[in-house]
Amino acid sequence: MGLAVVALLAAGTAPAVATPDPGPPDAPATTGAAPTAVTLPVVGTLDVPTHAAVLEATRRAADYYAPTWPLTTVTRNGWSWATYADGGTRLFTTAGDQRYLEQAVAWGTRSSWALPCSTTLNPDCVKAGQVYVDLAALDPRASLTAFDAQMTRDLTGLPLSQYYWVDALYMGLPAWVHAARRTGDPAYLAKLDALFAHVRDDGWTTVFPCTATQRGLYDAAERLWYRDCRYVGTRDASGSEVFWGRGNGWVVAAMAQVLETLPPGDPRAATYRDMLVGMADRLRTLQGSDGMWRPSLTNPSAFPQPETSATGLIAYAIGYGVRTGVLDRATYLPVLVKAWRGLTTVALRPSGFVSGCQYVGFAPATPYTAAAPRTAPTATSAGTLHVDSPPFCVGAFLLAGSEMARLTGAASTGRPVTATAQQTGNEAPRAVDGDMTTRWSASGFPKSLTVDLGAAQRVSNVQLVPYADRAYRYRVETSVDGATWATVVDRTATPVAGTTLDTLAATVDARYVRLTVTGVVGTTTSWVSIRELSVHDRFDPRPNLAYLRPATATSTVSSGSKPARAVDNSSATSWGSLRRPTTTAPQDLTVDLGRSATVDSVRVFSRVGSGPRDVVVLTSTNGTTWTTTATATLAATEGPHTWVLPDVAARWVRLRVTSAYGTGGVRVEELEVYGR
Repeated sequence: MGLAVVALLAAGTAPAVATPDPGPPDAPATTGAAPTAVTLPVVGTLDVPTHAAVLEATRRAADYYAPTWPLTTVTRNGWSWATYADGGTRLFTTAGDQRYLEQAVAWGTRSSWALPCSTTLNPDCVKAGQVYVDLAALDPRASLTAFDAQMTRDLTGLPLSQYYWVDALYMGLPAWVHAARRTGDPAYLAKLDALFAHVRDDGWTTVFPCTATQRGLYDAAERLWYRDCRYVGTRDASGSEVFWGRGNGWVVAAMAQVLETLPPGDPRAATYRDMLVGMADRLRTLQGSDGMWRPSLTNPSAFPQPETSATGLIAYAIGYGVRTGVLDRATYLPVLVKAWRGLTTVALRPSGFVSGCQYVGFAPATPYTAAAPRTAPTATSAGTLHVDSPPFCVGAFLLAGSEMARLTGAASTGRPVTATAQQTGNEAPRAVDGDMTTRWSASGFPKSLTVDLGAAQRVSNVQLVPYADRAYRYRVETSVDGATWATVVDRTATPVAGTTLDTLAATVDARYVRLTVTGVVGTTTSWVSIRELSVHDRFDPRPNLAYLRPATATSTVSSGSKPARAVDNSSATSWGSLRRPTTTAPQDLTVDLGRSATVDSVRVFSRVGSGPRDVVVLTSTNGTTWTTTATATLAATEGPHTWVLPDVAARWVRLRVTSAYGTGGVRVEELEVYGR
């Protein structure tokens, strides 16, 4: 939980905090053992969700819950709603829907941008302030007066002993980094380190009966945290130590938020990075087969139901780690994808209701698992929604979804762009910078903007984020050569307000993507203003290293099915083998990348009905000596069938097929290779 049981808290006097920055605290080993890396060969493929699917699920949860936000009967700006607002704000920055920003600003406005702080509610109360800081970077209506004043008081007035439960790390630690960045005063970072070290190494309080001989809420051997001193060394009825799922979710999510907020290159980041890495390595071993974590991490049978808030927080932190390179991609992307599948198939219901949430507490307990709240919300009442699916739990889901959406990124972000016109200060590159606070603007209709993806690649959907949710008339065209264009999206006659994410009728190959805005409805403006144009493949936004590279095969059924057809970025063509693959007479498809590369992903698109079944991926640096890099039994679908690999040095990549679907030779639409 975020709210500590603090009725008996004795007021204390804050220890002095030195103004000079002492650097990060001395830390015990946080990893316990070196994180385990994925080894070759990688077995099995990874079903990575599309960007569109991630946003659909995340929006569904937010849109179900948002209408009840004004109907809450608990503190609007308390830790629970602040966690929900955190998730909603991040959803705006990834999806661009103006409504999510407006909802978050309305939440802050209804609370007068105040913090509900008292001696007993700090640091729970400052979580809202962290969200206010994020909102202030997006919208000038946000006020930070109360946040600044509270942090000034807490710098000298908040005793370290106030942080005596692990939830406090998520609720409070990022605020200290925000305060340091706003004021330039390193004393705030010194306080950050001191508070973290106190919880890790001490954590004793007079609020609870602390009777264990061990001090500190972190167990370095387990690489997990006790919720508070009552649970240090405590064992449940089965003899297992009590490591609460959500409590550890709060901690690992706090590590991610501290890291993303610290100034680049800050040496103290190592302490928080090591903690995230160590915890992630332990947590991945405790993940359920359904992708979810349980309320009791080391004794899942005690409460066997999957728990959503713990899973959402852990997935968010792992997603941050994978995206930033803090965590090994080959090791943790499968963990994240598995967690997201659990969140969207086990927790998220078709209505948008998020189930599987343990209510406010401080120890493992049974979550609410029904498919709907006991009493449905109405226009005037939230019913039992905020109890059965608390705001913090839905917020954890939104945090995970927003991070997952950032991983399924855009091929267009940061690419060269040209426009027929642009306003000074709102130039064309701002439409592809990945920042929802900037925009491309030009006066008059029609106006066009063209993005160069750098090389032809698959495009499966296109997202347009208009300024102020305007309903623009527009079309999107694609081209391989910049000369011949095909329309893939046409909203010139069917404009809709707000962000639109169009999944194309069929995946296309494109190097150039052109947006032409022809008009607008619902407003008298004559300006084209686009926050973001993003172009997405099914997952990997990087250029395909195998595209148009020399390819060979064991056999070919016809001149129209040559190996080159499997490296042309087209699902309309395919390589077909003359012979049926068997274990003793496999059929190989080999591509020469033209240079030695560091390969981290391989994808295969199969021709349904005759695609590969049992396969091996081999790599070589010299074309003679081959390493078995991955194996799998592929489903009878087009795919993509994706292997996420530890970094492998390779110039040649070979797909070896030992069995296939159908009765004839094997057909492969595409063999794609990604890396650097």
